[in-house]
Amino acid sequence: MDWTRRKFLVSTAALSALAGCQTIYSNASSGDTQTPTSETATRHPTDAPTPGTSTASPLGPGEPTANDTAVPVDSETDTATSTAADSPTETATATEPGSNPQPSGSLYRGRTIPQTPHAPGSVTPPTGVRFSPSDATPVLEASDVTDYGNVDYVADPFLFVEDGTWHMFFEILNSSRYKDAPIGHARSPDGLEWTYNQVVMSNRKHLSFPLMWKHRGEYYTCPPNGKRVELYRATNFPTDWEHLGKAIDVDYYPHDPTFVNYNGRWWLFTDRGNDSIMVYYNDSLSVDGWTPHPQNPVVTGRVEAARQGGRPIVAGGRLFLYFQDLAAHYGDKIRCYEVSRLTPRSYADREVRGSPTLEEFSASWANRGMHTFDPWWLGPNKGWRCAVDGINSATENWTIGIVDVPPQ
Repeated sequence: MDWTRRKFLVSTAALSALAGCQTIYSNASSGDTQTPTSETATRHPTDAPTPGTSTASPLGPGEPTANDTAVPVDSETDTATSTAADSPTETATATEPGSNPQPSGSLYRGRTIPQTPHAPGSVTPPTGVRFSPSDATPVLEASDVTDYGNVDYVADPFLFVEDGTWHMFFEILNSSRYKDAPIGHARSPDGLEWTYNQVVMSNRKHLSFPLMWKHRGEYYTCPPNGKRVELYRATNFPTDWEHLGKAIDVDYYPHDPTFVNYNGRWWLFTDRGNDSIMVYYNDSLSVDGWTPHPQNPVVTGRVEAARQGGRPIVAGGRLFLYFQDLAAHYGDKIRCYEVSRLTPRSYADREVRGSPTLEEFSASWANRGMHTFDPWWLGPNKGWRCAVDGINSATENWTIGIVDVPPQ
């Protein structure tokens, strides 16, 4: 959740006063010194689609159909190409289902975590099939945060698994603090039982959506920062981070950015105005050289699936994106789309069978909606362990949960 939608609104004047500072403080504590979405996808895919709408992918061969949400293709040779500058040198070592299962911790080690693809091609990412959001168990709430005063809520959880240790990074909101939203960290031996650690990143901006990954031995995250998407790198993982610079600096608020290495390029996905998808690409993971997609926005008028809602997942050669559905209200649902075409000249996607992946349910902690989803593959025949969050209608505050999704 970013500052544009949080419970306690900040005035425009206050935001302008905060715009100049970009210093990151690690190991923050409660004693910090305070310084003066053209096409709309069908909401419920059916076997008989309405002309002009997106159809649900049956998770079959990832070829675009006439009903894909697509941008124009300008070239007959519009195909994805690998770029030698940053072609993945570490492919997934996951074992295909049916072979000897491995401990989940052994899947995540080395210089790149998670590897791409995130799972073998025969494995289906979580889409909403064969599990219910009500299976999620709350594991972290505001009262668990011990070093940032009277916290309102915790939200936007992202996992990171290495050598059998599970890490969780998430937004903390304390509306009474000058630095109202830092990034917190929790640790677990198995991804099920969590212990809060500490605040690990704080600055004058409202920080949120801390997608976390490791590339070539370095740890990265990208919490949104006003009208910039910025990259941070760990100097002492998981507690200390340095600001590397801005990947993009635009004239709109690029909410909840996600990065993924796919088909030999790095791709950056974000939104404009909550209903339009914006795409950028680069030959390498750096703060320079990001090229806007020539068809930006590649999707427009799709408030139910434009703003990013979780980690992009690559299974085999297929890319899946999780979007927030904001049609009814902010934080309502998470929908899953397969990107059926992605090149520097074209884009197409379609909603998959089983979507929405997450939505509100009757349990008290998430009866108003769910808006973040981070799935991690557990290994052959084991399914996925996923971080989620949910909002309660009475308190209007968020709680973080974990849900296990069986093999699809």
